[in-house]
Amino acid sequence: MTRAEHTEVVTELFSRLHGEFGNMAPQIIQVMVEVVGGYRITFPDFQHLYRAERNRRLKIEFTGRNHQELAIKYRLKVKQVRRIVQT
Repeated sequence: MTRAEHTEVVTELFSRLHGEFGNMAPQIIQVMVEVVGGYRITFPDFQHLYRAERNRRLKIEFTGRNHQELAIKYRLKVKQVRRIVQT
């Protein structure tokens, strides 16, 4: 990503934060700068975040014998459930 593209994305982010959160935007931006200022970061897409949360919940609900039940609940194959709970 070029410097100009980077600047454009950051400007769009700040604009969206102000539009969505109004007076809270400066505080949100301050926290972001304090935490990640100076670093290059990549945000995961929503599908990745959803999958990570689904897998976390699936592991919590796993009893050791409910592979089939979890496969149905989360619309997965039993093999996928087994792979998730083994990690």
